[in-house]
Amino acid sequence: MRSSRRDRAAGAVDTLAGRVLEAFGKLTGKRSTAAKGKAARGRGAGRSAKGRVKRGARR
Repeated sequence: MRSSRRDRAAGAVDTLAGRVLEAFGKLTGKRSTAAKGKAARGRGAGRSAKGRVKRGARR
């Protein structure tokens, strides 16, 4: 099981990568790349939330 810190960090990385992919997709006009970016942002937000919940449960 991953630590809460690791989940929050991985979520932040996914969110940032998603923003970059989404912007690149919009810039180039590739809708699939923009959609992948949006999915990565959602995955990152979920993972960050999971890390916050783990940290709260530990306290």
